Amino acid sequence: MIVRELVQQLRRQRYRVGQEAWLQMDIEAALTALGVGFERESRLSTRDRIDFLVDGGIGIEAKTRCSPRQIFRQLERYAEHDAVTSLILISGTATGLPGLINGRPLFYISTGRAAL
Repeated sequence: MIVRELVQQLRRQRYRVGQEAWLQMDIEAALTALGVGFERESRLSTRDRIDFLVDGGIGIEAKTRCSPRQIFRQLERYAEHDAVTSLILISGTATGLPGLINGRPLFYISTGRAAL
């Protein structure tokens, strides 16, 4: 599955946002239902562990309560790794993120707008 198709599918889901663990469970359920291969808590380095690494190098990060600056810096680090070809951020945090980070496409899914 290419990243744009995955983003479209994930935007159709409903997510619980009270706790980050709930959001991650909902993402895992959605990926499983879609038949997408992934690894949870994928270790990119000793410092970096992304929430999901989907087959093909699509990294997915879930955030419920975090500053936009922290989110950007974390995604920026993830985008430095060869294992990551593109990134998807699923969050309720309003962000003004660019479309590319370190040459990797970045897609944003708002938990508040998902399933609308």
